[in-house]
Formats: sequence, C-alpha cells, structure tokens
Amino acid sequence: MATPIDFSFYLLPASIEVSRKTGRGPDIPGDLEQAYLHAIASLADCVSLHRHEAWGRPTFLAASAAQAVAKGHIDIAEALSNLDDDIIARIINSDFD
Repeated sequence: MATPIDFSFYLLPASIEVSRKTGRGPDIPGDLEQAYLHAIASLADCVSLHRHEAWGRPTFLAASAAQAVAKGHIDIAEALSNLDDDIIARIINSDFD
C-alpha cells in the first residue's frame, strides 16, 4: 500500500534535473548515469501511483514538475517549479491579446 508523499519528494529530483539540463548543475558520474536516468524516468510512475491522494497546491505543482522532467519537458518543469500564487494570479488576470 502506498503512503502519502510530501511535495519535496517530487520537487528535489525535478529541481536537480532542471539544474543539470540547463547547465546549472553537475554532470552525472558515469557509474551512476544509468540508475539516475532510470530514477528520473520512474517519476511519472510514482506520480501515477499516488494520483488518488488529496494534494495541496505545493504537491500538485511538484508532482507536475516531476512528471514534466520524466517526459523530458525541462522548460515546463522549470516553469511549474517557479509558480506561486502571485504568478498564477498574474497569468489568470493577464490580457494576452
């Protein structure tokens, strides 16, 4: 049986991968590369496993960022990781025309 997961479980690996892919983090040591890449790809499965839990906004955003990283959408993961109430309100209230 799955136990609830805190938002940091998703946010930490998403943040590490965003940093790595954008040149702000270290390279993966060769002996760990295969396991690391497998763990990143497995984030989508973990999100799916816990999809029926009641998530607050921080967990929802972190899980979404983790899923984006797992699927290779680094820019989207970075955007999701940086969303806060103020940015969300500005997006909702913007006139993009």
